[in-house]
Amino acid sequence: LGVSSCIYAEAFPDEKLGSFIAGTVRALEYYGAIPKYLVPDNLRAAVTKHTKDELVLNSAYQDLERFYDVIVLPPPARKPTGKATVESGVRWLETHLLEDLKDRIYYTLDEVNRDVQRKVTELNGRKMQKQSFSRIEAYEKYDKPRMRPLSNGSFAMCDYKYFTKVPNNYHLPYDGHYYSVTYTYYGQPVILKATMSEIRICDRNNKLIC
Repeated sequence: LGVSSCIYAEAFPDEKLGSFIAGTVRALEYYGAIPKYLVPDNLRAAVTKHTKDELVLNSAYQDLERFYDVIVLPPPARKPTGKATVESGVRWLETHLLEDLKDRIYYTLDEVNRDVQRKVTELNGRKMQKQSFSRIEAYEKYDKPRMRPLSNGSFAMCDYKYFTKVPNNYHLPYDGHYYSVTYTYYGQPVILKATMSEIRICDRNNKLIC
């Protein structure tokens, strides 16, 4: 976080979309509040295209942005100074967290994360260098009062299926069933999103069709 530098960390088996979304959601749950901006890297799990003229977020990350009503602002590509607080936090964790973990042997990810959570709690509670307060104290005093409460529950990942074009029967196959769209979308790319209770189909710009 920008003022307090209060951190959240968690180990994942990979850097794929599901892991990245889960990490973002659990970080917000850890803070118990929502900032105005999220500043991710330009990794594919978050950003599809980022040039000086255009920013296109991954459709799943767009959905997360809308769910939490935040603004996602990745820094310019290959310019780490655009997220200096994050880079500083990563270096800090490399020194204080990874050094503490690297000499131990773990057999499951849960074991790793138990130690990660313990260490993060300890680090956030430690007095900051040349300061009389800790990161968690600074968070409670400066950051949290300016954030919105986490009151809308947690974002849940859908199963995303991308179609390069709608076929001439206007039906999209998913999990042994077919779902129709209007004929005007014939030949166009669409995104099908499936949860346990609902199927949504969106256009190429992630706008809901049906």
